[in-house]
Amino acid sequence: FLEYVNMRLVQVLDEDSDFSGASGAGTNDDEAGARTVRTDTEGNACYVQVTFTLGQQYQPNKESGGLIPADSVRAGTGTFMSDVDAAGNMEQVCSVYKSTGSSVGLTAGSYDGDKAEFNRLVGQDCGPTSLMCESPEDVPDQFVSFNVPLGFEVFDGRASNDLSQQIFVDLVVNAVDTSATGTPNNGDAPMQMKTTLTASIPIV
Repeated sequence: FLEYVNMRLVQVLDEDSDFSGASGAGTNDDEAGARTVRTDTEGNACYVQVTFTLGQQYQPNKESGGLIPADSVRAGTGTFMSDVDAAGNMEQVCSVYKSTGSSVGLTAGSYDGDKAEFNRLVGQDCGPTSLMCESPEDVPDQFVSFNVPLGFEVFDGRASNDLSQQIFVDLVVNAVDTSATGTPNNGDAPMQMKTTLTASIPIV
C-alpha cells in the first residue's frame, strides 16, 4: 500500500536583499565585486515534508476528505510520542492552517505565529514555493509529497548531538484500490484502503 516513507525537516530563512558586496560599500568591504545574498535566521519558518509512494493499483480517494484529510493530520514535539499525545500536545496543525484564523504552528512550545508571515517566508522567490496541507488529487507517478506546517523557529537552539527531541507526525492515507470490485459483502476486496501513517524524526 505505502512504500518508501520519508520525512524531511525544512527551515526557511528570510532572504536578505542587502547585496553590500556588489559595490564594495556597506559593512562587508572585503566582498567587493561578489554579489552575496545573506539570510537572516530570525523568525524562520519550519515545516516537515512527508513523502511516500502508493502501490501501483492505488489512487487518491476523492471522497471523505481526499488522499490525506486535513483533519487527520497531527504534529507535536517531544521525546516520546506517547507522552506528547497523553499531554494533549499532538496538534491538528492542518485543520488550524486551513481554517479562517490568522495563526499557524504548534502552540505547545510557543512555535505558533502569524499565518501570513509564514506563507510569505515559504513562498519567497529564492526557493521553491511549498504549499502546506495540500492533499494531491492525482498521483500519476504514485509519488506523494505533503507539507505539514510547524510554525516558527522550531529547530533553533538544538545541539547537533542531542537526538532526544523529535518531531512526530501522524496522518490518515485514504486511497482507492483500482483493482478491487468494491463489493466486500460478497467476499471481494474493498475498494477503499485507509491507514494511519505515524512517523518521527529527530530535531538536529
